[in-house]
Amino acid sequence: MALNHPLWPMGMLVLQSCVLVLEVAYPGAWLFLVPASLPFLNFSPWTGWVAFEELDLMLLAVLAGGYIRLVVGYASEPVVAGSRRNGLFALLLFALAVTGAVSFVRGVTDAGGWAFDWFGTYTHAVNTVRVSKSLVYALLLWPLMDRQLRCNPQRSQRLFALGMMVGLAWVSLAVLWDRHNFVGIFDTDANYRTVATFWEMHVGGAAIDAYLAMATPFAFLALASARRPVAWGMASVLTLLAAYASLTTFSRGVYLAVGLQLLFAIYEWCKYSTLVKQLWARWRIWGTFVVAVLVVMEIYAVLGGDSYMNKRLASSGQDMTRRLAHWWSGVGLLKSPADWLAGKGLGRLPANYSAQVPGENFSGSVALRSETLSDGNTRRYAVLSVPDNLEDLTGNFALTQRVDLSGSNVNIVQMRVRVDKPVALTVVLCQRYLLYDRDCQGASTQVEPGLGEWQAVQLPLSGPPLVWGSIPITFAVSLDTPGASADITQLQVTGDAGQELLLNGDFSERMAHWLPSAQSYYVPWHIDNLYLEVLIERGVLGVLGLAGLILWAMASFLLSPQVRGSALTATAAGLCGALVVGLVSSIMDVPRVALLFYLLPMLLIGKSNQR
Repeated sequence: MALNHPLWPMGMLVLQSCVLVLEVAYPGAWLFLVPASLPFLNFSPWTGWVAFEELDLMLLAVLAGGYIRLVVGYASEPVVAGSRRNGLFALLLFALAVTGAVSFVRGVTDAGGWAFDWFGTYTHAVNTVRVSKSLVYALLLWPLMDRQLRCNPQRSQRLFALGMMVGLAWVSLAVLWDRHNFVGIFDTDANYRTVATFWEMHVGGAAIDAYLAMATPFAFLALASARRPVAWGMASVLTLLAAYASLTTFSRGVYLAVGLQLLFAIYEWCKYSTLVKQLWARWRIWGTFVVAVLVVMEIYAVLGGDSYMNKRLASSGQDMTRRLAHWWSGVGLLKSPADWLAGKGLGRLPANYSAQVPGENFSGSVALRSETLSDGNTRRYAVLSVPDNLEDLTGNFALTQRVDLSGSNVNIVQMRVRVDKPVALTVVLCQRYLLYDRDCQGASTQVEPGLGEWQAVQLPLSGPPLVWGSIPITFAVSLDTPGASADITQLQVTGDAGQELLLNGDFSERMAHWLPSAQSYYVPWHIDNLYLEVLIERGVLGVLGLAGLILWAMASFLLSPQVRGSALTATAAGLCGALVVGLVSSIMDVPRVALLFYLLPMLLIGKSNQR
């Protein structure tokens, strides 16, 4: 995987080696490293990978190092007195693994059989790999987590909590940067929903919503457990940033989850924490008052006046009607007893929904093709297609690539195109983070059929000057004719000095550096409900397995007094937050977020095994 990385193959191999050595030398380091780096270890807009990501490289290195350590260092790491293994929980994990394997096989079969492609997307068999890998990683990490919890439970909890705080800081700062550059930090009227560094949202979804619901309680933990003014001040800043990030998701599910988490955390820490006595120090009283006032001001800025969130709240009734219809269409995909029992297969919801629900198909698609030339060489090209039933959304599905202008001004876009009927084609160069544009330069043209021949197309760009630097510049090519299809190759974006700015414009490296991306319309990619998502893809067996894990985790927390009033409170609150957001959002279709969703209950159960 490292050697096939589209950008830095040797760099990724070196990074993997370093992580492996670190885990062997310092067992349990992954409990900090994984949650701290999880939010940003994905570079899909630059690599073109959808099914795979840089986090996979880290996790594989962690597993290799961790299992080496288990073999060579097992005897030298004594477990704490009273720790024990839980055979019934091992049986539950085995059941999860079996149901996951069944859903994996069904997913591959539903996709037409096994086929591998580093750049496969949502209709390909590798999408089954993409969705299944979070469960696989979690199951393989469990022995490492169990060992660390039995050897040094307090250290393990602290490492994981600190990693979650660092990860939350990354996401919150990314939200702040995003809004500062595109709409302004204080603008709450604009229809602009941030994605932070969750590039999986190139087709919409609620990755950031689910992540914030799981991570925000760790900001509350930092605030409650800080013993010195400096540490408390840093925790206060993190809390304010996390509150801002949560509020600017404009997600009702996040609001409900975080609100309930705050009440839950206050109750738990006030009832069980030995640190409560410190809460009444004078500097804490004044500091807490200031933080509370600032949070209230943030809430008022988002909910007061004619804000975007108020408009969303006003349309809640219509939104729920559409959501119920969407859910009903998703459940309608289960057409046989086998579907109900084992699901359609992991990763198969988008393809099945698009193909079977009338009028709600993908807004576009991209496929890589090749042909043999008369001289024996091979030409690769991308086939860009849009459906004929989404006339209002033409142009909202594009093939994109991040471009480094480096101070250049772009004069012209060139490409070779082949069509079999008239097609309107548009190219743009925009200041775009992922889903929304700021300033753009663009051009459009009508491409006429050329008797099956390739045509050279040149488009001079026009528009406002683009400020290059910290704001990403994205090149995109799209079709504006409903039901159209076009073969495209030899894409070139030429700067004013004649330099080529695009990478892999002839697709000789397959789809490296190219990311298909949607705007405005995301219905077929997500069912917007965690529980239906599991039911549709994994069936009743998958639902029972996941329910068993969640119920066991919450019972372990509620029935084990020794885990109360600690970092496990934040862990339990994060898990509950994900369950709340899951009422209106999908979670399992984003591997990074799904991995965290599995790790939280495992941490609760593992700690409860300590006696």
